[in-house]
Amino acid sequence: MTGIAYEPHELMITRIAAEITEVPEHVVVMGSFTPLAYAAYMLARMTQAPDAWMIGYNAIGVLPIELSFAGTEGAIYKGSLASGSFVENGNVVHLNTRGLLECVSSAQMDGSGAINLSVIGPYDHPKVRLPGGAGAPEVIQNYRKVVAYFAQHDARTLVSEVDFVTGRRTPVAAEARSAKGLVGGPIIVVTPKAVLRKDDEGPFRVESVTRGIDVQDVVDSTGFSLQIPDVTPYTVEPTSEQLTLLRDQIDPFCTARFDFLKGPERLDYLAAILAKEWDRARSQLTSTDEA
Repeated sequence: MTGIAYEPHELMITRIAAEITEVPEHVVVMGSFTPLAYAAYMLARMTQAPDAWMIGYNAIGVLPIELSFAGTEGAIYKGSLASGSFVENGNVVHLNTRGLLECVSSAQMDGSGAINLSVIGPYDHPKVRLPGGAGAPEVIQNYRKVVAYFAQHDARTLVSEVDFVTGRRTPVAAEARSAKGLVGGPIIVVTPKAVLRKDDEGPFRVESVTRGIDVQDVVDSTGFSLQIPDVTPYTVEPTSEQLTLLRDQIDPFCTARFDFLKGPERLDYLAAILAKEWDRARSQLTSTDEA
């Protein structure tokens, strides 16, 4: 135990960052702005994987930046080495390149590893119509590994069977994937309670649990069966260096906490962060004018 206080999103960021390695093994791909996943990439770049490559927003070769809701996209393009259209990046990266990693988060995931970003309830008469998968089906099928993260660990999110299969990694076992010309690699699920891992067609295995969480709590909160090892370690906790980088340089506005909020809370939180961002921008403009 590190003895350093941290929040659930910080633990998840550092665990995801551990999966990011340097070229040529992995090119990391991010879609639209998902603060927690972007923070994990920035942390990896600033620690164990300084030469890792990232594609985000269609910008190629993204450098570490400070995250914000108003400025992230502009900063990513400004510091990148190149850019390409969605179609170009899709053809080259999603369908043609090997050795990739992308973080995904969905409304539901089941024990087969299928994700649902489409509907809750029957497709023709859903309770909720979701945004859809965009490139998610290609991502989870073709990449070297899938890292899925969820702000909630409960049976409504990790379900026995998804309401609609937006995408699925099939087969999962490395040998079976190789026989089909696909690269092998696991499905890793990161939540505030645990890290789950799936290397074949069998059940997800509990890789680790968050300190203070009982293994039985993880089992009771999951809608599908799990393999439980004889000894379950704790998820590696953030170091003081990692927390300092996250809080002072990578995500000083704490945008990554946004994923853990619901409905009206999100609107209020977003408004507060945008106000802080604009206040800082105004103060910088004032300082420049005075100089």
